[in-house]
Amino acid sequence: MPTSDADASGAPSVPRAAGRGRPPDPAKHAAILDAARRLFFSGSIQALNIEAVARAAGVSKVTVYSHFGDLQGLIRAVVLLQRSEMTAALDDLPSGQLGLRQALIDLGYALMGFLTSDDYVALQRMLATLAGQETWLGTLVYRDGAEATRDRLATRLAEASARGDLRAHDSRLAAEQLLGIWQGIQTTGLLSGGCPRPDASELRRRVECGVDVLLRAYAPEASPGRDLR
Repeated sequence: MPTSDADASGAPSVPRAAGRGRPPDPAKHAAILDAARRLFFSGSIQALNIEAVARAAGVSKVTVYSHFGDLQGLIRAVVLLQRSEMTAALDDLPSGQLGLRQALIDLGYALMGFLTSDDYVALQRMLATLAGQETWLGTLVYRDGAEATRDRLATRLAEASARGDLRAHDSRLAAEQLLGIWQGIQTTGLLSGGCPRPDASELRRRVECGVDVLLRAYAPEASPGRDLR
């Protein structure tokens, strides 16, 4: 499937020229992504098509195709952009437990802010409705969204372990444990309309508690001369 270029963090990069013709315009690229993002999180797959995106971005359909290849490539770029913004706290993870704790808390705030938003609820309801029809869509969102976020967090936890900030552990399992603690049953409640959206203080409590549980569970073993405080 044609896709947009992405860097190591998953952030879509400015497109490179392919073949003959002028290089793609970065301003148009950004306008197309913004329009696609708004339509994608509207909760209606019918509203998200190349023609609608082109109209909302003020460009031609040919321009959209030249930047992203097809609808799947465009949606993937939207998912990568959202993931990049949510996981920015992992870009330059500091050493030491205090720095690690704050970086994980920053990640949690960004992640849970999105996972409790109207945009996320609308998206998940749409994906559930289309699960038996547009199977590629759910696979793409899961692979490049949730799964890739888990893997990126796991990589950072493994690096912290290698530095001695955490003891040796299964970093993928630890990443899933942290993400699970943060979400709890709240996502189910939001999708079903069974619970209200949490306020800032509740999100803060949930995020910080989850990070502290993880850091206690995988705290490095005490060794002579090492201060774990």
